[in-house]
Amino acid sequence: MSTYRDFTAPIGSRRAPVLRTVGTRERRSHLTAPRVPTVGIDIGGTKVMAGVVDADGNILERLRTETPDKSKSPKVVEDTIVELVLDLSDRHDVHAVGIGAAGWVDADRNRVLFAPHLSWRNEPLRDRLAGRLAVPVLVDNDANSAAWAEWRFGAGRGEDHLVMITLGTGIGGAILEDGQVKRGKYGVAGEFGHMQVVPGGHRCPCGNRGCWEQYSSGNALVREARE
Repeated sequence: MSTYRDFTAPIGSRRAPVLRTVGTRERRSHLTAPRVPTVGIDIGGTKVMAGVVDADGNILERLRTETPDKSKSPKVVEDTIVELVLDLSDRHDVHAVGIGAAGWVDADRNRVLFAPHLSWRNEPLRDRLAGRLAVPVLVDNDANSAAWAEWRFGAGRGEDHLVMITLGTGIGGAILEDGQVKRGKYGVAGEFGHMQVVPGGHRCPCGNRGCWEQYSSGNALVREARE
């Protein structure tokens, strides 16, 4: 492999790493070589998970680090993603990268329009990462990614219609019909966590009050336990 990394601090450090990719390598197209590994990245409000996955959905290796503080620039999170991918690429012949982002992703699956728990606002995440990694990059909402994975490899196999709710730092969701993710006009059809269930309720990072995730998410349970 001729993909290298050059950084000044390890993952989790308070200093942002300086990263670069250099060189190219001969490879089969990711469309004509379906058995080669890919890297999946899950970006949540508290952690970033990375895994190398084969074509059967088996996880060959996984890494985990904390999500950089949301007050930092989006580039800090981008640096973390790139470093994880390059780390895994040192040991696996990675041919593509898929990103599951905890935020509202546009219908073109390029920009993170808004992330309640990260400082992403209309962020062109796919293009930025594709410019730094020598492989194809796909970005989608994390719940959409999880629901499609369950339909393809897990509990949803054999089902034509599927609804998924993800519980974590916040609440996400996804809808599949006939194996296709229903995105809606703006790409955010499955954001169940931001349905307002309590009029005038707790303020949500999305800007509204009374959202469902303010009462049933991981953050909400911690807040109630402290109270």
